[in-house]
Amino acid sequence: MRASYDVNSAVSLSRRWALILLLMGSFAGCATYEAQWTPENTQPPPSLPEALVDPTSFVPPPVAEVDDEVYGDLSLDHALRTAFERNRSLAVRQYSPDITRQAIAEAQASFDPNITATVEYHEQARPGTSSSAVATQVGTTGDESLDEAIAAISGLAETTRTIRALVSGVETTVTTSDGLGASVTTSQTASTGTTFALTGDYLRSGGDDLDSEYTGTWDLRVTQSLLRGFGPDVNLVSVRQARNDAAISEQAFRDYALTLAESVELAYWELALAQETLRIREFSQALAAEQLKLNEALIAVGKLSGSDRVSAEAELAAQEAALVNAKADLQERAIELWQWMNPESQTPSEIRMSPVPLPDIPEIPFAVEGSLALGMQFRPDLAQAHLDVENGTLSVVATRNGLLPRLDAFVSYGTYSSGSTSGAWNDGLSDSTYDQFSAGLTFSMALGNRAEKARYRRALFQADQARAAVHNLEQQVETDIRKAVVELERQQAQITASQQELAMREKELEVETEQFRLGRSTNLDVMQVRRELVQAKVSEATARVRYLQGVATLYATEGTLLTRRGITVESGEEWNT
Repeated sequence: MRASYDVNSAVSLSRRWALILLLMGSFAGCATYEAQWTPENTQPPPSLPEALVDPTSFVPPPVAEVDDEVYGDLSLDHALRTAFERNRSLAVRQYSPDITRQAIAEAQASFDPNITATVEYHEQARPGTSSSAVATQVGTTGDESLDEAIAAISGLAETTRTIRALVSGVETTVTTSDGLGASVTTSQTASTGTTFALTGDYLRSGGDDLDSEYTGTWDLRVTQSLLRGFGPDVNLVSVRQARNDAAISEQAFRDYALTLAESVELAYWELALAQETLRIREFSQALAAEQLKLNEALIAVGKLSGSDRVSAEAELAAQEAALVNAKADLQERAIELWQWMNPESQTPSEIRMSPVPLPDIPEIPFAVEGSLALGMQFRPDLAQAHLDVENGTLSVVATRNGLLPRLDAFVSYGTYSSGSTSGAWNDGLSDSTYDQFSAGLTFSMALGNRAEKARYRRALFQADQARAAVHNLEQQVETDIRKAVVELERQQAQITASQQELAMREKELEVETEQFRLGRSTNLDVMQVRRELVQAKVSEATARVRYLQGVATLYATEGTLLTRRGITVESGEEWNT
């Protein structure tokens, strides 16, 4: 029995296996890169309890209740809302996330389909055979005299043709050909490193002296990167970095919003302190005026000498000067808050602030551990640092792949059709009998590869630097939180101590005033006690304001101030307070 071997079948089978192996290589480049930090997991939790491992371990100090009816148009909530609606610096910065986010679409566009179309007409003229180049062959007759005559006549004729050629030029013939061609190519690159290209060609060629020929081809080409550019891990680096950059921009915007909220709240309480200080100075000026009247009454009845009036008048003048300073300070604090709020209906010279009474301060324990847990999850600068680490890791992935040489496998298959009629260009395109197939490898590399090695080393150093920056920032966050808690504890103690001192100073003033009425004390003693009472009032008000500011600072240090104040940062959305 004799075995038979079908050559065409073997060739077809080899083509199929080549295409199958190439497709298997493309699908082998599945995503294996797992990001540690992403735009999603660096977002702060939606609420505070979800951010704590043990929510019962830390009770955050509540925000002081604000009554709009008591506060009028200048409640803390109103100040924050107005600032986030009208602050000009915030209005400028809110464009940054939207601008940065456009880089994502730019990076993803490298995987979009691409189409290229070309239409070309050409014409070509080629030289033909010259008509003057026909040679005349002269034979011999055997008669010498006749041959000499014929030769002479032939020479004369040749000379005549030469002269005519010099005068009129050599006559030549021209062969003209022209053609019309069109080509359309559609290509797309996948994240696996695979490129698909489908090309269709049409060509008509011919001319005056030539028969026209019509040809058509189509070709599908698949190219797969086997080393450099293989797999989505490296091909998606630019997309992932663009997403991280957009998230970094959003976190930077949130960081500024956090700073704005803290600045507004600090300025708000500074205004409250300035108003309270002004009331204290008015009270002190009234006491000095009352003391002067008492001195004049005692002088009138002879219990005091006229010289005692001088010290009372000097004290009244000093208190009036302090009152002037308090009024100016109030205007300065109002202008600072106006700058953050930027109300449309007022200018700094038209500011008329409503009274801002200081609320009572409840005693609330603070836990450093709870604040640290919140800070690690809510701080926007820490989220930016984490995303920088991820971008550094992605750069290492890209530059490590760049160290490899380029080795691409390709497979191409198509069909060919031709004929002398206009419809012949596509008659055979669907017939596999006239197919064309190619497969092969393309290899290239730079000798030494110094540039890629330098990029890889730089990426390693930058990744290590980003991780070191995270550790440094985490330590800074812990330091800031611990200092903020210490400051709050100090202000709590200051409030208690200043309130006790104030109560004693008030009693001391009552005693000293009575002693003065009885003639057992002097003007200087009474004025000294009154000054100490005024200073105690200022110290008590300052301690309460510094406590409220310390709460805002702690919340800002944790990164939770926006959440606690009900301010939602949504890029591209309106601010909700």
